[in-house]
Amino acid sequence: MIETSICRTTEDLAALREEWEALERPGESYYTSHRFVSAWWASYRHAPGYRLHVVLVRQEGQLVGVGPFAFRPEKREGEPVTVLRWASHGDYLSVLHADGPSVASPQTISGHVFAELDRVVDDGEAQVVQLTGIPSESAFAWHVRTSQVHHRRLAFLIENPWIDLRGPWSAPSHTGKYLRKLRREHDVHLHTFTADEHGILDRIAEVHRAEKNHLIETHARSERHSLYDDDRRTEHIRQVFTTTDDALTFAFLDGEDPATGRVLAYRTVFRDGRRLLSWNSAYLPEFERYRMGKVLQLAILEHVTEHDLADEFDLGAGKYPWKFEWTPHQRPTYRYLLKPPRPPAAKPAPVATTSAATRAVTPAPAAGTARPPSPSPSPSPASSSSLAPADDGQPPWRRTVRRGVRAAIARMPEPAAQQAKRVARTRRLTRAVTVWYVPHPDDESIFMGGAIASEPDRRHVIVLLTPGEGSQAIHSLRRRLGREIGLDEFVAARDREFTAAVARLGVDRRDVHRVGLPDGGITEDSVLAVIRRHARRRPGAAHRTMSYLDPHPDHATAGRALRRAHRLGLVGDAKFFLPVPQVLDERAERVVLDERARAVKKAALAEYRLFEPEQGRYAIGRRSVSELVTYHHRTPEERVHGPELD
Repeated sequence: MIETSICRTTEDLAALREEWEALERPGESYYTSHRFVSAWWASYRHAPGYRLHVVLVRQEGQLVGVGPFAFRPEKREGEPVTVLRWASHGDYLSVLHADGPSVASPQTISGHVFAELDRVVDDGEAQVVQLTGIPSESAFAWHVRTSQVHHRRLAFLIENPWIDLRGPWSAPSHTGKYLRKLRREHDVHLHTFTADEHGILDRIAEVHRAEKNHLIETHARSERHSLYDDDRRTEHIRQVFTTTDDALTFAFLDGEDPATGRVLAYRTVFRDGRRLLSWNSAYLPEFERYRMGKVLQLAILEHVTEHDLADEFDLGAGKYPWKFEWTPHQRPTYRYLLKPPRPPAAKPAPVATTSAATRAVTPAPAAGTARPPSPSPSPSPASSSSLAPADDGQPPWRRTVRRGVRAAIARMPEPAAQQAKRVARTRRLTRAVTVWYVPHPDDESIFMGGAIASEPDRRHVIVLLTPGEGSQAIHSLRRRLGREIGLDEFVAARDREFTAAVARLGVDRRDVHRVGLPDGGITEDSVLAVIRRHARRRPGAAHRTMSYLDPHPDHATAGRALRRAHRLGLVGDAKFFLPVPQVLDERAERVVLDERARAVKKAALAEYRLFEPEQGRYAIGRRSVSELVTYHHRTPEERVHGPELD
């Protein structure tokens, strides 16, 4: 007999330790181990809205499955919602299950867990179930993939590169040279610290802060700001450091005394059997010229190999080029997303029509009486020619030509003038059109800019779905400016970057449309409505957006909406851009970019790197996604796929 129960209290969680640990397998379940989940809950138990919800599956009273979940408060589309997520943080997260000839299969155990996930949504306890980091080779992922019900809720998330230490491995070129140079010029020693030995956690925190401040002040980068800004997440790691021996920190010190030596660089890993799971690293800015990230990694691997400490070194989530300089191996992970079904759309009211008989008896206005004008919508401020700026973003020669054409038409007799206007409009509209649905400012330049620039003869219509108000870069920008900056000013600055970038890509300002959907809360239906509108307005156009395989929710939503529009027959030519280098799928086609397209893309990216506060330019794009902007400026690689890729 199999039964399901729920663990909701701290006391009950502690009481499960022995049974839970019996299900743990070294090398498979570290981030859902009892000690790691308990450390997480100890840090978040008093956070408003957080509630423990661990699903326990028992067979004849024996614990055979554990789904460690928790309810968390979030916002979706601007509204507060309750989301059920893992009661943990980490790169690999999955349901634990027992093995054995008399034990229920992993699929049966997972089925009971899924039944509980369905129940919390059906009963309204959670509006969303979102589980990330599910290892592709896990029994839990296999069960989802083979389920007729659940497989559609599973999507690719990201790759996790790892180094196989059981055979030969090699370091990137010149790394050994830099290591020898460092040791020749400085008295550095590699030390290893177990747990919080010699107070290492606070010592490496200082190094991390120093590197973060350097990246912000010198390179206008802020990708590491979140690590010590989140007090509860920091407390979670402190719990792991102080209550377990799992953390192992490799550090370069400027002396031989591990208790007093200054930490020059470090990398902390969690030990999971014969696997080392990379957690965090940093180095002092003054040692930047020694390529400290690579140099320390080489010293660590030499030490681990010499002392036979592990079979694998996992570099953590993220398909970054520097990781694949060390290894060709990677483990994919998935995301599982469960939402309640949408209510059926209300049928539109029938539109009244006027029959031919009715039109025949409708009295015409008397002779000499003016026919009443048809009502027409007032032009919006954005489209009113009286409010349009004199400089429309076009080169001076083009504006001069247009003024000359308008003046010539004005001198023509009325019939000839009307014909000339129709010809001018037709000339512009007969160009092949591509409509680009851009989730946030900078997406068009980072992921699609080369493709836009490579087709200068087409008419490109840019549809900006959100103004990008959800970016966390506003916090680091406030620190950089040394003053408070409001959301309106922040969004206006993002728009200035976006306007300048699309102009660099050769897009006519009149072909840029701003929709104003909420950043972080766009829905498939809202994007589909936008696509439907542009498809009607531009029949035969090509349509482009981000991939539905993208780990970013807004990007994936835009991709799903366009794929849905394609399946509904609203659009014919639909393509989707992968977020290179975060996601690289070899089935996707590489966009061929010539030298001109590469140069144009780099010029567009440069608009997101421009820091001129007196002009209202704050380099928000680089501050928000600095690694992506820098990567694409150096390596403008783009990949695209069709709607058939799953």
